[in-house]
Amino acid sequence: MDIYAKNGVLLLRRGHYVLTEEQRDRLAQLGHGDSDEVEARLERERLERAAQREREAQQMRNSANPLQEMAFLQKRAQGVLQHGLAVRDLSASLLDMADSLLALSQRHADGLLASVFLLPYQDIGSAQSVHVAAILAVLGRRIGGSETELRPLIGAALSMNLAITGLLNQLAAQSEAMDQAQQEAMFAHPVLASALLREAGVDDERWHRLVLQQHERQDGAGYPLGLAGDEIDPDALLLQMVDLVCGCVHQPQPQLPALVLGSLFRGELGQFPPQHVSLLVKELGIYPPGSFVRLASNEVAVVTHRGDKANTPRVAALRKLDGPPYVDPLLRDTRQPAYQVLEPVAAAAAAIKPTYLYRLWYKP
Repeated sequence: MDIYAKNGVLLLRRGHYVLTEEQRDRLAQLGHGDSDEVEARLERERLERAAQREREAQQMRNSANPLQEMAFLQKRAQGVLQHGLAVRDLSASLLDMADSLLALSQRHADGLLASVFLLPYQDIGSAQSVHVAAILAVLGRRIGGSETELRPLIGAALSMNLAITGLLNQLAAQSEAMDQAQQEAMFAHPVLASALLREAGVDDERWHRLVLQQHERQDGAGYPLGLAGDEIDPDALLLQMVDLVCGCVHQPQPQLPALVLGSLFRGELGQFPPQHVSLLVKELGIYPPGSFVRLASNEVAVVTHRGDKANTPRVAALRKLDGPPYVDPLLRDTRQPAYQVLEPVAAAAAAIKPTYLYRLWYKP
């Protein structure tokens, strides 16, 4: 039978395995069998979630700002990924979010990229999946993939951590190393995520393959299957590489995007197919949208759009390095020597809230 907690949260769906005696005992302490009361409570929660999703979707339809749209998507992903199979029609929810990201990558790729580097993680377990999926949507457009071809890749990015969303949040809050149970859960999560997706009705074998192979390595030292070389789907390595970059940028100790991309290019973050590294670095540029830089004018600026060259992005100056923020951002041409980019800087150097910058990517 389905096993529920007293508050109606689904702990284990009928047909799923109890993997350890400890898990069985814990479920025996917490779980309650199916009942009319639990079903009624769950149905109310489903209706409330559906209404909330519709409100958020309406807000997105009324918005012309990619950063606001991404903020809504992150909130939606948090609800979907934290509740997993308790979400009615999980498969459709994931595909709908994938289509939203593909649409954003078509309408406003620079704004979508800016959201990845500018928006903070409110929920690490779900936000990183959304950010990885967003970058892959932009890269997929660059290599000419159709929406039909790109949906499994974006869906895999969104759902790759489906089995460990809560664990990732827990690990982000703890200072000690993973214990044995956490290590076992991490090792098993690609297989469990694929199983959860099948239960939810996802039958795209490429989607499953990418989820299963997201931690495999070309030298055979990855997991869970220990695949090597040509046994690994190239897109699984692309997914893994983008996931690594997003992790370095945001947590546990955030690094500057330009420095992360430089380390990736020099092979310091691991060995990935050269064509994947080249694609990512060329598409994002040396200074990606949403990152901060210091100009020759001694101003701190935010990168708004990619430029004709990797080292000449479009920027908006926010303040003198030793002065107060400007009333309004000032557009600067980094092709001119007086405003050329000298170095990347941390967001703290701008001394402003990210929401102040949203209007820079407004597109009616």
